[in-house]
Amino acid sequence: MSHLLETAELYHAFQRLGGFFGARVKAFRDYLDFGGVRRIFDIGCGPGHIVEHVPEGIEYVGFDTDAGYIEFANRRFGRRGTFVAREFDRTAAQAYGRPDLILMNGVLHHMDDALVRTVVGDAAAVLSQGGVFFSLDGCYREGQNPVGRFLLDHDRGRFVRTAPEYRALVASAFPHPEVHVRDDLSWAPYTFAIVHARNPGGG
Repeated sequence: MSHLLETAELYHAFQRLGGFFGARVKAFRDYLDFGGVRRIFDIGCGPGHIVEHVPEGIEYVGFDTDAGYIEFANRRFGRRGTFVAREFDRTAAQAYGRPDLILMNGVLHHMDDALVRTVVGDAAAVLSQGGVFFSLDGCYREGQNPVGRFLLDHDRGRFVRTAPEYRALVASAFPHPEVHVRDDLSWAPYTFAIVHARNPGGG
C-alpha cells in the first residue's frame, strides 16, 4: 500500500477518501488567520493540493523531496505557487524571502526527534517577526478509537507521538506553542494534534 501512495494522484485520492485532506482544510479554518500573511512556506507540500485553500494574493512556496510530487504540483498548480524539489533549511529564505507562515501538514510524524528539532529551529530562524508555525499530525492519546489507533500504528510515518511530545519538540525553538487535540476533523476515526506557535523575534 505504501508504495502506491508515492503516486501523486493515488496519494491525494486516499487523503480525500479518508477525510484526511478535509481535516487539513478544517484545521486551517479553525486555527489559522491569513490576514497579514504575505508569504507561506509549506514544508513537505506533497502534490500541492492545499494551495487551492490558500487565499489568492499570498505567495506560496512548497518544498518536498519527492520529485514526482513536485513535478505534479508544478504541472497542476504552478499558476498558484512555486514548488521546489529540495529539503527545507534556513537557506530557503535567501532564495525565496522570509515567510510569515510555515506549514507542516502531516510531516513531523515522519521525522525522528533530532530532525524535528533541526527543521523547527530552521523554521524559527527564517520566520518573520510574529510569524506563525503550524503543524498537523496524527497523534496517540488515551482512550482513542481503536480504529484510529490501528491507522496510526500502520501509518507510513514511524514517529507518531502524543500531543505533549509534539508540543515539546516545537517548544525547542518556539517559546509558547499551543497544541490542540481533535477527534472530529475527519469522518474516519482519527486523532489529530495541531500545533500553533508564534515567532516572537524572527532571525
